[in-house]
Amino acid sequence: MAIKVIGAGLPRTGTASLKSALEILGYNECQHMETLFNNPHLVDYWVELFKTGTTDFDALFDGFKSTTDFPGALLYKELLGKYPDAKVILGVRDPEEWYESASRTVYAFTPKTFKQKLKLLPKKLKSQRFRNIAKTLRMVEVYLWKDFFEGEFPDKAKTIARFKAFEEEVREHVPSEQLLEYQLGSGWKPLCDFLDVPVPKDAYPHRNQRDKFIAQLSKMMSSGGQLKIK
Repeated sequence: MAIKVIGAGLPRTGTASLKSALEILGYNECQHMETLFNNPHLVDYWVELFKTGTTDFDALFDGFKSTTDFPGALLYKELLGKYPDAKVILGVRDPEEWYESASRTVYAFTPKTFKQKLKLLPKKLKSQRFRNIAKTLRMVEVYLWKDFFEGEFPDKAKTIARFKAFEEEVREHVPSEQLLEYQLGSGWKPLCDFLDVPVPKDAYPHRNQRDKFIAQLSKMMSSGGQLKIK
């Protein structure tokens, strides 16, 4: 299935809310990092895309019309190369607020040290579900924290500089008529104007607030259950 909308915003720029919004507007299903924790077979396609620049796109996006969040945001060039008519949405947020949010959520819950990974080992040995979770987290560690942020995410100044540089890169690479810079909290109108669809009567979704996200991640890491971002 051809992807119609590519979310180029990094994690914690409103990507879960955008996922819900796109699905309400008919661009469903929308693939998000949440999807990979619950469908770990998709991870192999993304890893192949990172490594080679291509993959079995039909298998990766079977049943999907859009994508937001990691890993798709980092691979927006490859996705746009495959789907040149797709529209691109760059989620933007105050860099200081973004860093604080990312630090306390996605970064904090990704096992990076030997001690953190060792803690998961007994669960992995007993449960395929935990092996799948670890597989997905490994992709996050390698391609987001180690590659994209060059292993320097704790250096706030460098990370914010990389965040800003990425935004500029998207602006320069994507044709202006195909790009929407969507400010966190802007509601339906700019999104619907960009996609040329009617504004829904219901309020714009507000998902994945920090406390709820932390609670859901904690539950998944302790029980091995599915990640259900609310």
